Amino acid sequence: MKLSEKRKTIKLLEKLRVRNYKSAFIYKIRYQKEKRVIIKNFYHRLFIQKNEFHEELDEMIEQIKKEISPIPDRKLLAFYKRRKCDVSHLYLKYKMNQSYQDVYKRELKSFKKYGDYLSRINHGCARAILLDHKHKIKRKVAEMNKTGLIKYPAL
Repeated sequence: MKLSEKRKTIKLLEKLRVRNYKSAFIYKIRYQKEKRVIIKNFYHRLFIQKNEFHEELDEMIEQIKKEISPIPDRKLLAFYKRRKCDVSHLYLKYKMNQSYQDVYKRELKSFKKYGDYLSRINHGCARAILLDHKHKIKRKVAEMNKTGLIKYPAL
């Protein structure tokens, strides 16, 4: 795999890392504030899933960085800037007003985005992690549909 492809892969994984961090943070707060037991349990499982994926992405980024430069070389790794996962107060206030239906749409949108990321990433291990997570999201979306709170067509 070429160096430029590895750089592109790291940049895409970094975008996914930030996105999943925000989702995990939102689900954690929703889990703590929700009163309905079924939805509270579901938010908790979503939080755990997103948190695990976030850790896997961190490990994958470190692995690809080692593939680029086994010895930490500033020149080769100068392109990588770890983005902060800042979540502003206004962003949280907006997201906390979302309903279960909005969470469903968010998960469905992320399911479709993983297809785009899979088409752009050539690294085998990264693709395996993304495919596994995409399958988990597909199961969660189907499970959200089965709860009876909302009804959408199956994937």
